Amino acid sequence: MSHAGNSPPWALSGKSLVVLYVVLTAGPVLLASFSGGLQSPTIYPVLARATGVAALAMFLMQFATSGRFEIISGRIGLDRTMGFHRLAATGAILMLALHLLFFLFRGRDGSLNAMWERFMLYMTMPGLRTGVIAAALAVLLVITGRHLRGRIIPYQAWRLSHGIAAVIMVALALHHAFTNARFMADPFGATAILAVALIALSSLLVVYVWRPVQAFRPGFRVERARALSPTVAELVLTTDTPERFPFDAGQFAWLTIGRRHTVTDNPFSIASAPSDLPRLRFLIRNAGDMTSRIADIAPGTAVGVDGPHGSFTLHEAGPGPLLFLAGGIGIAPVLGLLGELSQGRDRRPIRLIAAARSSQDHIARSEINALMAGLDFEAIFLADTDGGEDCEFGTCRGEHVSRLLHGLAPAETTAFVCGPPPMMESAVAILLQAGIPTNRIVMERFDFDAGNDAVCAGVRHRFIALMATVFASVLSVALIAAT
Repeated sequence: MSHAGNSPPWALSGKSLVVLYVVLTAGPVLLASFSGGLQSPTIYPVLARATGVAALAMFLMQFATSGRFEIISGRIGLDRTMGFHRLAATGAILMLALHLLFFLFRGRDGSLNAMWERFMLYMTMPGLRTGVIAAALAVLLVITGRHLRGRIIPYQAWRLSHGIAAVIMVALALHHAFTNARFMADPFGATAILAVALIALSSLLVVYVWRPVQAFRPGFRVERARALSPTVAELVLTTDTPERFPFDAGQFAWLTIGRRHTVTDNPFSIASAPSDLPRLRFLIRNAGDMTSRIADIAPGTAVGVDGPHGSFTLHEAGPGPLLFLAGGIGIAPVLGLLGELSQGRDRRPIRLIAAARSSQDHIARSEINALMAGLDFEAIFLADTDGGEDCEFGTCRGEHVSRLLHGLAPAETTAFVCGPPPMMESAVAILLQAGIPTNRIVMERFDFDAGNDAVCAGVRHRFIALMATVFASVLSVALIAAT
């Protein structure tokens, strides 16, 4: 499903992004194959050089896919962009592994002892030192990004160190490529790699120079900050220039509290509708980091707002009934969507299942009921630990969906799902069992590569197919060049 809304008209479609990625990662290998000293007694050195060039191009492209650029994520969603960024990092490591493996086979002696001797020679040769260090950094970046991000290493520290290490890694890799790789001796391949490097450099300039300025351009400042419950705080911003921040209900923004660099920003869903401008509202769960201090922010504090981002909007919905499933703080973007539906007095059947840890955590229940008065609206509020007059005990089950969809056509219903990853995975299974098709399930999450539900699996399979296309293209070009 494509995202329209406020995404820029120049935002690329998914098919265009696929073609562009293949061209920018496999293209330099094709151009480098026109010349560049390919003469070799065996095919393996050619394959090694080709995969090395491709790995370098893939690592350079990581800067573009991680930069939160609407031209890339505007139509497919930032969660898919970031999910691809993480999977592509693994693909680049595998391409790098092939680069080394093919060089180990380059001699006529293919015994294990001979390959081990070559490996140790490569690791200790002074002329290959920059390449060895770059490869080690690449592996470290992937491991820490997948397993330590926001866990052992605090997110802000990881993010800054990750970016610095990535810059050092590609700088060393570029040095290695142009001082050792005969495959880059021709002007065509070298120019292609330099063009991809220019894209990476431009991405860095946008992220660290241009974006810090643009984030404060709308002029948002804190109007109110308060705790709504022991675990959730409300942050309301206001601005004198709301026209500088057009957004769709359900989108999110990255917030920088105070006059700091935007490298310190964090993503939060917008809990208000566009008609609420010049006020912008956020509901923020206390996750133990800077979110624990939201309620203490002083009124008038400047806030940088980078956005809007996201495809969790009504532009994704069909003309039929709407079903919202929200878990915990996932109610925040749903509130914005319900506000837009209320503002437009939407006549479609609107259904909501909202789950929380306890009944007191349903901080928006009365607000929702008042907002949807007079519309075709029904809701079920669930609590994991207790129940009450207006709140049922337990987690979301198939019977809850069946109850709300009674008399409606599941195949024509669009379901919006937002919440913790485990809740989203179980919700997808329940929705599919209820008869809602996969292409009518709208989700937005930052760990698409980690999800095991049908929607995430479908996206991940398409990512893997793209990686396979890149590998096949690179190896095919190298094989043709070597014959």
